[in-house]
Amino acid sequence: MFYRVMSQSSQTSLLEEVSQWNADTCQEQMETVLPKLLCLYSEENSFMKIKVLKVLTNHFLPHIPLSDVEPKLFSKVLPGVREIVDDFIEELTSQGAELSSQNIELKTLLRNILQALVSIVECLGACIRQVISGDNALYLEAMHSLPSSVLHILKSTFQHCKNSEAVYGCKLQRVADLLQAVFKETYSLQKLFLEMIDRVVINPESSQQDVTDLIAVIHGVLEICTVIANMDHALQANTWKFVVKQSMKHRVYIEAQLNHRDIVKGLCDDLVFNFNACLQRSEQIQQSTNQQTTMTEQRIFTRTVKLCRFFANTLIHFIKEFKEYLGTCCKDLYDLYLQLHSKMPPSVTAPSMADAHMQELRGSVLVCAHPLLSELIGCLRFAEVVLSETRADISQECYLPHCLLLMGVMDMLPSQTEDVLEIWCSGSEDTEKPPRHGLFKAVFTALGACHVELALPVLLPGVMRNGNPLAYISLYEYVCTHLCAFITSLPAKHFGKLECCLLEAVLGTDVMSALLAVDSWCFLARYGSAELCAHHVNILTGLVERCPEQTWRGSCLFLLLRRLLFFMAPDHQAEFLVRLPPGEPASLPVWQHLSVRALASALQESATSELLTASTQQCWNSVSSPQQRSDLNTALSCLLHLCQDADLSPEDLEKSSLLPLVSQLWEITVATQVVAVHSVGQRACLLLALCAVLIQSLEDNIIIQIVNFLELLMSMKPAVCLKLAALDFLGTLGNKVIPPEHQSKVLNKLPALFSSMLADSHWMVHHRALQAFTQFAEETSHEFVVPLCLGTEEIKSQVVRYLNKETVSAQSTESQVQYLKQEQLVLEEWHTQSSVPVNVHQRAPSPSVEAPAKRARMEDTNADSESVQLALTQVLGEVECGLDRLSRLLQQRVPPDWLDERLQNLEAKILRLRASERFSCSQ
Repeated sequence: MFYRVMSQSSQTSLLEEVSQWNADTCQEQMETVLPKLLCLYSEENSFMKIKVLKVLTNHFLPHIPLSDVEPKLFSKVLPGVREIVDDFIEELTSQGAELSSQNIELKTLLRNILQALVSIVECLGACIRQVISGDNALYLEAMHSLPSSVLHILKSTFQHCKNSEAVYGCKLQRVADLLQAVFKETYSLQKLFLEMIDRVVINPESSQQDVTDLIAVIHGVLEICTVIANMDHALQANTWKFVVKQSMKHRVYIEAQLNHRDIVKGLCDDLVFNFNACLQRSEQIQQSTNQQTTMTEQRIFTRTVKLCRFFANTLIHFIKEFKEYLGTCCKDLYDLYLQLHSKMPPSVTAPSMADAHMQELRGSVLVCAHPLLSELIGCLRFAEVVLSETRADISQECYLPHCLLLMGVMDMLPSQTEDVLEIWCSGSEDTEKPPRHGLFKAVFTALGACHVELALPVLLPGVMRNGNPLAYISLYEYVCTHLCAFITSLPAKHFGKLECCLLEAVLGTDVMSALLAVDSWCFLARYGSAELCAHHVNILTGLVERCPEQTWRGSCLFLLLRRLLFFMAPDHQAEFLVRLPPGEPASLPVWQHLSVRALASALQESATSELLTASTQQCWNSVSSPQQRSDLNTALSCLLHLCQDADLSPEDLEKSSLLPLVSQLWEITVATQVVAVHSVGQRACLLLALCAVLIQSLEDNIIIQIVNFLELLMSMKPAVCLKLAALDFLGTLGNKVIPPEHQSKVLNKLPALFSSMLADSHWMVHHRALQAFTQFAEETSHEFVVPLCLGTEEIKSQVVRYLNKETVSAQSTESQVQYLKQEQLVLEEWHTQSSVPVNVHQRAPSPSVEAPAKRARMEDTNADSESVQLALTQVLGEVECGLDRLSRLLQQRVPPDWLDERLQNLEAKILRLRASERFSCSQ
């Protein structure tokens, strides 16, 4: 009778009737009515399907055994639910912007759709509650369709809620209540879903389909993590906890198929996002003037910091568990390290923040850097990522973090295995992969890139010693300290790589990298054996004998050799003197850069005497024979360094005839040649410096000669180096007492010299002038000259400020950073153009370096001699004077007709001269 009534009723009345049934009736009629409802579900529109879904989940689902729920209900209903939700979301997205108070029909439609979404989410929640209602273990094969459908709907509804402002715009308030209901129900659904999956059992008897389904669930929840970022802190944290917990709980069965890269990258992205949010919040707190607003912002800041701490700890925990699978994640972890450290002091790009906030972020986020490195240091892929990076691969603000990362690696390596040490210290030339530099080369390159941080300078915590308070040191000292500490723990087998990298850096074009290599090499010489130091000196001696001294490479090699000589044992120094005798003229190019003070006391006297004799004799030979003047500057440089280092007595000076030599050298020094010829200008600089050292021993006539020379030289607009050399000499004149009969020839000319230098526009000359004048003023006994040197009130005020150590108004730090960044771009371009590859690995342990290739010389071997340069200067001077006279004549009269043709002929001759092969080869 009842069935007959049912068959005659409409479909709508069927739903209404069934909805009134009690549990017993539903159970009794399920086998008959359930197929009809499923048929009705498949045929009706979306809203009718939702009504059917409610009836199915509320009235019949509780009576279906868990083992039958998948084939009887879930597999037939849930795929359609996904389609309904997709259609609803698409309708909302396309029509949301058209919502208005006048369009009642559209408003009703959209609100009905949102309400329908709430109903769907509630129905899915009922499904999950039914599944987890018992205490039995859950298996995914019994509910195969449920997880994927729930995940799809969670992602879609969360995404719509997140995009609601963009979808509805200013009309958002008209549907805000229903959107809030959708979010609330979706939040509850996810909580139920995660609880259900947490009870799922995977064991050795589980099918491959169950394992695949579980992996799909974890990856699906991972996608939701991306969607809900920045929506709700608790929701975000709980979702990530689920992903990591399930990954570890079922690790044995899923680790090989798990998408480790997406998990790590997601954690990194969320950590960086919330870390940046903390920085912005801190800046807002600093700028806020409203106390209530400040308190609110502070609470949000604290919560966000806690979330950052959660992400950092979760990331470290996950990395520890899945270390073997992190090869594809290393670039993301490396970028994370750089991004975090680039936003915190001492980085120059760090935003302004309160000290309390900075310490809170350090303790919550940056503290993860050490455990992160400790887990990654043994990973070959991570080493490849870090050591394969070049300056072009790293942004400017990440140069310092990259350098600090290398310092962290060096600090950890001593406690690692030999295999790990080999990974980092040995480079790779695999053609199928980017070339991997060794750690030492990477350190030198990284320091050279930190031009801005070295120039400011940036300060970092040093090493606490003897219980003294922790001092802050420059970046250079920080890197040098850590590098030297690492060298002490380095096994002997890696010393060859270290030596090659040190030599390569010394011969490189970057100043700071070369200086770091020199300092590190000197530490190695002191830390190592005397034989090692002697071995290095022998190698470097061979290099400097073949390397041009007038280059940066040559100057760094000579600096290194000079310093290493101090560390040699006396017997090794004696052997060095035999190899490079100071009394031999051929040795002078090297000895001009060395110090006799480095020698043992038993060797100093004889070496000083031999060097003084050989240098003086070379100078006399050059004075008497102009053909030998190419060696004059070398001999003068030896004399200068010898006088600076050795305490020469008046007897030594008289015996060596050094003072008569100085007088004779000034006789052949002509101001016009000094300005025009580079080598003569160098000679003048050396001569002025030598006279500054010998000022107490110089006769008055020599001083008068020098002052007259300087007076003439300053009228010719000399080069900066000549002005600086002149100031070095003028500053020492305060130690000399000028007799009354010569004061008019010396003291009366000093005010003009000092005034012109103090007013110089070049900052280096101006600053050195202030130093030299101060030295002169403090030491001279001729005090009446001092005020005469201050020609104007402006110069007087500048001197007063300098004496009072008043700082000139400086640029802001931001302006300095921007200037230094532009300067760095110029320097890097210069490095690129001037870098010549130096391969020191091919000939170890006796490395060698060749000078850059030069142009072929012409047959005239005297073309570059000093006499030819003087002749050229004289001829060009005559031509310029003739052109000046011609110009004055043309100003006085009308030029004749033939003049234009003659000028054209002259122009053609000049062009042919410039185009000649000889002129081209000289460029």
